[in-house]
Amino acid sequence: MASPRIQRILVIGAGRGGSAMLELFSDDPLIRVVGIVDVDPEAPALAIAKKLGIRSFTDLAKAVEESGPCLAFNLTGDDSITDYVESKLGSANIIGGFQARFIWTLLTRLKRTNEQVTELAHHDSLTGLPNRILFYDRLNQAIFRASREKEVFAILYLDLDGFKEVNDRFGHDVGDALLCEAARRIRASVRASDTVARMGGDEFTVILCNVKTVANKDRVAEKIIEAISNPFLLNGKECSVSVSIGIALYPEHGQTAEQLVKIADAAMYLAKHGGRNCYRFVGD
Repeated sequence: MASPRIQRILVIGAGRGGSAMLELFSDDPLIRVVGIVDVDPEAPALAIAKKLGIRSFTDLAKAVEESGPCLAFNLTGDDSITDYVESKLGSANIIGGFQARFIWTLLTRLKRTNEQVTELAHHDSLTGLPNRILFYDRLNQAIFRASREKEVFAILYLDLDGFKEVNDRFGHDVGDALLCEAARRIRASVRASDTVARMGGDEFTVILCNVKTVANKDRVAEKIIEAISNPFLLNGKECSVSVSIGIALYPEHGQTAEQLVKIADAAMYLAKHGGRNCYRFVGD
């Protein structure tokens, strides 16, 4: 059986939809984007093309000459460009006018839909925080980076104390509002470079990257405890909860994501059964 033919594509008009085409086609084994053209050397799609190893051009004639044979998409809306490319590549190898605008619109919407699906798949729908899937992805990235740079980072595993009582007393609307506000307070207690995730229920995790001193992680844990301990005013109801935190360090307590989470989770239970509203390490 003959191998399927790879379609070579030249994208003309990076600013009109080249970014969408590059990002949607870059992983397709049967499509190869051989070039992208824009008169603006700062067009975003040209930067994407550079990262992907795709040739970028600001001169149309040079692009057509060096990219053929190929199928050209004219996304500029300029019919004179379509006429020029047709004279060089043939009428069967140029898509412009209404067809190109239709494809551009379709690809842009597909790209937006893909981004929305990815967002939903990796973020908690209630709090907007990274979910368990994205947390583990970020954790594995942190392990790789820390191993390479010989750094230390910390995992904090958090469980809200008294959340069930608030949820049962005031209802799910207040309980959901409490989780959202708790998420906001935890996020405000760490650096922008750190990751806060919701693991499910009233459990959260934090990845504290590049912990330079022992005091760093203690200070962050104490800051979160203080933030959560302040009363919550939610839907006209005032309520209070606290938080129990377990901490694990890489590489001291584990060198895999599963080990670190297991140790931090165990430490959290030590904190919960040791009085709550505090943080613990396994072995404390």
